[in-house]
Amino acid sequence: MNLLFKLEELRKLDVISMLEVEFVRFLMSIIPDEKEEVLLAAAACVHAQINGHVCLDIENLKEEYVFNDAKSGIKLTKSIKQQWLQNLEESELVSRGNELKPLVLENGRLYLHRYWKYEEELSDWLRKKSASQNAISEESNKVINSLFPAKADLFETNWQQIAVCLSFLKDLLVISGGPGTGKTYTVLNIITAHMLAHPEQPMRIALAAPTGKAARRLADSIEEGKKNLPEELRSKHEIPTSALTVHKLLGSGYRSSHFRFNEENKLPFDIVIIDEASMLDITMWVRLIRAIGPNTKLVVLGDKDQLASVEAGSILGDICRGENSFSKSVASSIEQITGSPVPVAKLKSDIVDSVIFLTKSYRFGEESGIQKFAEAVNNSDDDTAIALLNDPKFTDLTWLQPTDENINSVIQEYAVQHYNRYMNEPANKRLSASNHKKMLCAVRRGRFGVDTLNQFAERVIRDERQFIKSDEWYPGRIVMSTRNDAMLKVRNGEIGLCDGLEESKILFEGENSFPVSVARLKNYEPAYAITIHKSQGSEFDDVA
Repeated sequence: MNLLFKLEELRKLDVISMLEVEFVRFLMSIIPDEKEEVLLAAAACVHAQINGHVCLDIENLKEEYVFNDAKSGIKLTKSIKQQWLQNLEESELVSRGNELKPLVLENGRLYLHRYWKYEEELSDWLRKKSASQNAISEESNKVINSLFPAKADLFETNWQQIAVCLSFLKDLLVISGGPGTGKTYTVLNIITAHMLAHPEQPMRIALAAPTGKAARRLADSIEEGKKNLPEELRSKHEIPTSALTVHKLLGSGYRSSHFRFNEENKLPFDIVIIDEASMLDITMWVRLIRAIGPNTKLVVLGDKDQLASVEAGSILGDICRGENSFSKSVASSIEQITGSPVPVAKLKSDIVDSVIFLTKSYRFGEESGIQKFAEAVNNSDDDTAIALLNDPKFTDLTWLQPTDENINSVIQEYAVQHYNRYMNEPANKRLSASNHKKMLCAVRRGRFGVDTLNQFAERVIRDERQFIKSDEWYPGRIVMSTRNDAMLKVRNGEIGLCDGLEESKILFEGENSFPVSVARLKNYEPAYAITIHKSQGSEFDDVA
């Protein structure tokens, strides 16, 4: 009872949520006299899951305090962690996964049973799917080489061509690359190659992404890329240009957690392509692989260095370890087809043959400050990152100290002046123009959070335009939907612009976009500033 009281106090201090408290209460209903160390570790496990971790890695915990917060009042010493592990080993609430119990302890890691089972299922599927190797026909060989003519620099490996080659050799392909490395271009070539290689039968291909915004970006990129294909190819083959959210691909309704396509009813496609896979948590990964049939290829794209999903699991980042290298068998096949030798992996692992990294950026030049800064951040090289920010020769980077004056200037440029610019555009171009600039925040609350910056921006815009302060809605107000709405066909994360007419309506950026009355919109927030997580799948010309 003392622990429950302590947890309730921590909940009131916003250190933990109600979930941790209720899970401990549930465990105590099973074993009322369970040791406090076990219950506290269980609460910490739930807290870790809420914060994006599949498990609580007790042995490697580096946080100084339980729940990573000094307000918990409990320091995580080595002896406390050892006590946790010993008591968990002895607890009736914990198994090794072979019994149905609330918690699973494995190699010093504590899981909620469901997430342990998800991890086991996903890792087994990845191993099996990546283990097989297909033979490539002479026709497929010709197609691959016809799409990628020989380059002048014979010593530069064309990883895009090798990715297309792997899409024939393997039934699972994970393509990771940073912005501008040609992931979508590579996918377009994969689609084209498989269509050309199977002229006798129409290829059934599905395009999807975790969010509506990311799905639209994928569809737009494929549509744009088609323009560069030969006219003969475009006229003879119907390349798909529509993309769904992963939820919709799997047949989920807005209000239902049931998926029409699952382990018993597989997806009816030859190739399934998923973009922005860093956003997929472990639950969606498992739901996806359950619906992938034995004869369906799964092609996954994403940036391993991008933020992981908000929910539990950084699956793409965990899969994409190491660098471009392959088993002897696959490396030999690649060289025979493309003529390019590739590195042989030192460690034997089937998954290495299904993962490829696109390393050449076509978006940034060699002297781009953004490109160099991103590399320094990804390499955890803070000295280089700070030096780049201070170097005046990189005009695409500007570093401002967080003074009140600088924060005000950012809000003026990226919200107030930006508002004036896009409102001068024709009405039908304002929504797209509103995405030219954006403030991105790491946090929601606090001085540099989304809430504070949006409040400040709206206050200044209202004052300058002399809008009536009691009227919430005004012309050109940027808002973001914060929940899926089945009736309005608006999805979480979609941005819209208010027309400000007598009966105000909002035009959202969705595929089924139509004006939505502000009176019907229930879940939204201003979007002059958005969180970095919410920005994924978007592109802006200029960000602060």
